[in-house]
Amino acid sequence: MSSTRPSHLVSGLATAVLVGALGLWSPAGAAEFHFVVQDVGEKRALWVPQEVMIHRSTEMQDGLVFVLENPTDRTHAFAAYGLFEEVMGTIGEIITKPLRVNVTSEDTVRVQISTAQFEGRMDEAIEEFPFFCPLHKGDAHLGGTIRVVP
Repeated sequence: MSSTRPSHLVSGLATAVLVGALGLWSPAGAAEFHFVVQDVGEKRALWVPQEVMIHRSTEMQDGLVFVLENPTDRTHAFAAYGLFEEVMGTIGEIITKPLRVNVTSEDTVRVQISTAQFEGRMDEAIEEFPFFCPLHKGDAHLGGTIRVVP
């Protein structure tokens, strides 16, 4: 019968915690929200989760990133009315444009979301932004809602 020394157990546990923490850490410090598109029958798809809540006071402090994953066999897009993507311009400047990103089959895309419209806001208003796949509006592509709360 073999026994595990307590120091090995503690060392293994510490390593597991460190690896787990590094896996969750974002180098830029930005809050990340993950969305995965799923086909749910013929000509039906949805981005999950379908409801997301983002806190202006905490999760937008160091930036905001959406990670869009498409494990399906067709291209989908992610659009959210009222939210904006930050992209690098031709001479290195940051440009904002309406959030609409194509995600090809079996691909994952990281999108930097502009938080400029939320900076300095002190009110208690909750804002809602619908999201959906604009490529398959004619299909039964079920949309969702992003809520930005104080």
